[in-house]
Formats: sequence, C-alpha cells, structure tokens
Amino acid sequence: MVSSIHIVTPSNLGRVHGVVTVDVAVTGGSAVSAVTVIVGDPAIGSKPATHVSGGTWRAHWDTTHSLEEPAVPNPSDAMYWITATAVVDGALVRAPMIRVTTANLTHTMRPASVRSGWRDKLAWSAKYDGTFEDWKKSHGAAVIGARHAALLDDPVLGKQRKAIRVVLPNSAKNDSDQPKKTTLRFQSSGPRTIVEGDEFCVGFAFYPPPDFPSVYPRNDPTNPAGKDASGYLAIFQFYGPPYEQGSPLVLHAHRRTLADPVDEFNIRGNSLNPGDPADQLAIPYRRGRWTDVVFKIHASSSIERGWMETYVNQGEGTAVQPLTVNGLTRLPRVLLRPNSQAFRTDMQIYRVVDRIPTVTLWHTGHTIAPTVEKADPRSYRNGPKA
Repeated sequence: MVSSIHIVTPSNLGRVHGVVTVDVAVTGGSAVSAVTVIVGDPAIGSKPATHVSGGTWRAHWDTTHSLEEPAVPNPSDAMYWITATAVVDGALVRAPMIRVTTANLTHTMRPASVRSGWRDKLAWSAKYDGTFEDWKKSHGAAVIGARHAALLDDPVLGKQRKAIRVVLPNSAKNDSDQPKKTTLRFQSSGPRTIVEGDEFCVGFAFYPPPDFPSVYPRNDPTNPAGKDASGYLAIFQFYGPPYEQGSPLVLHAHRRTLADPVDEFNIRGNSLNPGDPADQLAIPYRRGRWTDVVFKIHASSSIERGWMETYVNQGEGTAVQPLTVNGLTRLPRVLLRPNSQAFRTDMQIYRVVDRIPTVTLWHTGHTIAPTVEKADPRSYRNGPKA
C-alpha cells in the first residue's frame, strides 16, 4: 500500500485562533516515525507531533505568539502555510500544504467601509530625464548620500535612458547626512502619501555591476573578509512610521546561513507576515543586467484586505511578468499597522558599516502608477536578452 500524509485539521483556507490543534493522518506502511507539523518556515515552525490513535498524529500551535520568539505576541493576524512530514518504512513523505489565516485581533480591523483603491494623489515618478538637481528635487525628502550618486547615460541602453549610479564607500559612514552610526545608506524616497486602503503599483529597475559584492553569513569559509558576517544589502523598501520591527517589505541580499543561496535578492516574511514557508521573492543578482520589478499593492493592516502581486523581468521578454508563490499570484499581506502613518517607497543601498569596502548600484524608473503597465520600467523594450 502506498503511504501518504495529509492535514486533517484545521481545514484549508480556514480561520483559526488561540491554541490550534493540528491533526495529521498517516496512511499506508507499517513503521511510522518522526511525524512533524511545519507551520511557515521549517527553521522556526517545526513541531514534533504525538501519536493519538490509529493513523492520527497531533501537534499544537499557539497562533497568538511569534513562531520565532514564543514569548512575543503576534502584532497582527496573518496568513500561514502548514504542511507535515513523516518517515514511513524508512521513506520521507510530505503532506500537501494548506493555507489558513489567524483571527486573534479582529477587534483592531479597520471598518469594511474604509476607502479603498487608487487615488490620483499617489501618482509620482522620480525625474531621471533632467539634471541631477532636478532628480534630487523630485523626491519626497532630501536624498541621503546624494554626494555619492550621479545621473548618467544608461550602462546598457546608452542615451535612450538616464539612470542613477551610486558608488557608496564605507568611508561615507562619516558623512554628516548619515542618520545612524551602525548602518550606512544611500536613500532616495518617494513622497509619504500611502495610507490604509491605497491600491497602487510601484516600479523600478536596478543594475548590479560586475563587481557588486556577495554577502556572507558568519563563519562562512568562502568569505574573504574573515569570520564576521557581511550583513545585508537592501536596495528597495516600503516604509513608514511607527517604524516598529523594520520595514514590512524590503528587497535585499541577506544570507543568514551557509544554506542560503549565494548572490540572490529576496523578500522574506517578517513580524507582520510570519507564515511563509520560503522567501516570498527570490531572484538572482544577474550582474551586468537590468532587473525590472513592479509591486502591485493593496496597503492594509488587515490580512482580509491587504495583498500584493509581484512582477519581474530579467530579460526574458519586453515586459514584467507575474510571479506566483505556492500557486498564488495575489498574496495576502499585512503591510501596515493599525497605528501606521503615511508610508513611502525607497530606492537605496542600505548596509552595516565596516563590512564591505564599496557598493556600486545603478537604478532608474522609480515610479508609482495605477497599473502594472504604467509602472513597468521597460528596460528590455528592444526585446528579450539572450
């Protein structure tokens, strides 16, 4: 008899709250062991299951507290993927994933009648087609690290388009406009206009040159700098007050362990969205080539209403294409808190000081628009790149 495993309770697409009983059914085979329920990321959400009776095994999950830090209450309801594994007659079997959302904080939800959709006030684009001063003035705040940037002809398209090249040395930590002593940044910000219920597309293109650095976790034997981790390299974020637990959406290179892929930009779950089993987005550096990205977002503090879609083009076609996560193009997301003020979008180089000598990155096309097509940077307007 062929062995199998599946989640019995909770039900797929269900709402859960409090301490949840997760029941797993294992069928087939004669020797069953190591039954494990996995909520979200296996590194933090793996829970050994106990045999109940027959082919049923059980684990418990406290949905009110953090998977990573069990003493810390979850700040929002969220979506979680759940699976389970078992060893049956010496072979590993895995259950199909189910998806649930928590319902512990429904009293904090905004009214269903809250305004929702695109507002013309959101429309904005950084000005790349004028002078460097024009580009600086087009932003919602002063550009941090502007002295390390220049507006130049596109390194691939030439005079067809202008782009910003940023060369950020570690010595910039001593600049007067750097906000912190422990981190170093270049940052150009769109206007702070995004609030609960807004629906918009933010697009941008980035180009890592051939010398764009790899990042390393602690004690990586391939790290030429030694045992210390090089930290992360953030290149885009969606951000605003109250600034708790960092950005709810950040695109960065960050290797936490030796098992994480080298030279990959990713978006990972966070305190507001802790239920992902893997990175929400993972794309290779593609040094020497433009990467076009568009995020279509419904900004909300409610998991019932908040969502995002991701579109990418690394030269496969003439326009960005939608990406899926476990079969979903539209991924439920919490991107605001109930007390959030207006948010903004940032293009940046953001990193820990004293770890990497110099980081160079190009970017262009930072735009907020009502549709994916209008936000698409169109770096491959002349056709796919081989």
